[in-house]
Amino acid sequence: MKLTRGSSASAYALIAAAVAAAYANALTGSFQFDDWNVIVNQAKVHGLGAWWASMPGIRPLLKLSYALNWAVSPSPAGFHLVNAAIHAMNACLVYALLKTRAAAAVALTTALIFALHPVQTEAVTYVCGRSVSLSSLFALACLATTRWASALLFACGLMVKETVAVAALLKRGLSPFLVLAVALVAALASPWYVHLFGTSVATRPLHVQLMTQAHGVVYLIGQLVRLDRMNADPKLPVITSWSWPLVSNVVLIVSLLAVGVVMLRKNKPVGLAILWFFLWLAPTNSILPRLDVANDRQLYLALLGPAFLLAYGLNELAKRRGGVFPWGAAAVLLLTLATATHLRNRVYRDEVTFWDDTAWKSPHNPRAFNNLGFALALEGRNEEADAAFVRAIALDPGYVKAKVNLRLLREGRTLGPESGR
Repeated sequence: MKLTRGSSASAYALIAAAVAAAYANALTGSFQFDDWNVIVNQAKVHGLGAWWASMPGIRPLLKLSYALNWAVSPSPAGFHLVNAAIHAMNACLVYALLKTRAAAAVALTTALIFALHPVQTEAVTYVCGRSVSLSSLFALACLATTRWASALLFACGLMVKETVAVAALLKRGLSPFLVLAVALVAALASPWYVHLFGTSVATRPLHVQLMTQAHGVVYLIGQLVRLDRMNADPKLPVITSWSWPLVSNVVLIVSLLAVGVVMLRKNKPVGLAILWFFLWLAPTNSILPRLDVANDRQLYLALLGPAFLLAYGLNELAKRRGGVFPWGAAAVLLLTLATATHLRNRVYRDEVTFWDDTAWKSPHNPRAFNNLGFALALEGRNEEADAAFVRAIALDPGYVKAKVNLRLLREGRTLGPESGR
């Protein structure tokens, strides 16, 4: 496939159309989980004036995007539309970055896998996932541009989500590091960031964090292939002691990293793709603890590595057999991914469906059952809500929210927004 201006334009149109088709049903989804605390019940993003009055604060550009959305319409449809558009732009940027570095067929297939894989839904269909997709937009744009524009885009990314700092390691030149140094000084002077960092460090000891994330990273690797197991709240366990499964997880991760380093000399594209995956997971899944061990949205930019490996492998196999790129096999794969994404989007249509799916996939998760009970109670399905709260308490006898919700439900009183979600 020879790359021309016309074929390049067609590729961008195809990517945009693929995202539009796969995420069309996401527009009818409702607000979920943290959307309520961060957007719906957060007056600071209810318009530009409210946003401006709340400054200075953390992640200002992310909050500005919410404020702009709210100013146009507080309906979730507008938020979903913007998220889908951001995702489409990211997929197009992936193609733009790769089309001069790899075969056109590899670049296009990689971009489409990135666009259509269902693991991306948590960063797209879940409104609060915008922190990941929007910061990724600035990160990719930073990598695609030069000089002052690159530095400006990098700075914008940091004002959406701090994990964009990884881009400084991938971009040639000093400007991203200078921006990063200024951002670090500003963060150290900010009581909000100091508090967040202190809370993170106090969450669990370093050795426990490393053991926990060994399991978490392998879980995320599994999410790349378990297309029907996307989970908004998996509640992975905190690992405090060694076991043979944990040892096998560590061996797998170390082996993959070693292969990535070795392949940098033997086959640079393969080595870079492997290391890209782990590099973009590092901010959220390495030494800094988080309350939630792992979430699907953390794979958003990391997915680019495995997507490239798959497309590159198909192309290399075809070349060795003297044939052309296997578009038929690629089309089957992409259709499968698009279908899985379309099905996953249905889970976001209302809160009962969302939390029922989460509870079914994480039957050990008391928060999932509490929030399912809350959603059921809002719909007047009190008997089912009662059972969900009872299940949450059975899983965690000290779960105060679930106990309060159950008491209010049985007394016939209204459940407050602070007790659920």
